[in-house]
Amino acid sequence: MKKIMIFATALMISLTAFSQDKKIKIGAFGAIPMGDTKDVSKTGFGIDATYLIEVSDKFDLGFTTGFSFFAGKKVKILNNDNSVSTLKYANAKYIPITGAVRFNATDKLYIGTDIGYAIGIGDDVKGGLHYKPRIGYQITDLIGINMSYTGLKVKGGTWKTLNFGVEFSL
Repeated sequence: MKKIMIFATALMISLTAFSQDKKIKIGAFGAIPMGDTKDVSKTGFGIDATYLIEVSDKFDLGFTTGFSFFAGKKVKILNNDNSVSTLKYANAKYIPITGAVRFNATDKLYIGTDIGYAIGIGDDVKGGLHYKPRIGYQITDLIGINMSYTGLKVKGGTWKTLNFGVEFSL
């Protein structure tokens, strides 16, 4: 992990030294749990900050970070004595630190992905490989919308969500 962080830092420094156009985007999203994730979480939301550098007319490279929160779900459990009890799963919080790639299909439409590591925050919240393919549309020069899928590979499975967001260009 240390080597990856050193490589990513060197890459970002070199990109900023040789690039012309830089973009900063701040966004917020709502998340719908999918697969096994919906068994333990009912909903999620988060914020993102993205720094992109134009490397050509069609490609931007950079990095993304943010904060994601997922509310733990309450479930009913049938006990051995036929009584019912309630179990509440813990809330999950993550800080992703990822590289970002964007392919600008048109002036308004992009397709891209973020890939890196998400740091788990809290008891029993594990970090892991974080990937987030996305598609976005720039409504105005300042406001865009996006849809993404988040996968977080952790020991024991993959955390999966479908996300809908808005982003603001600074």
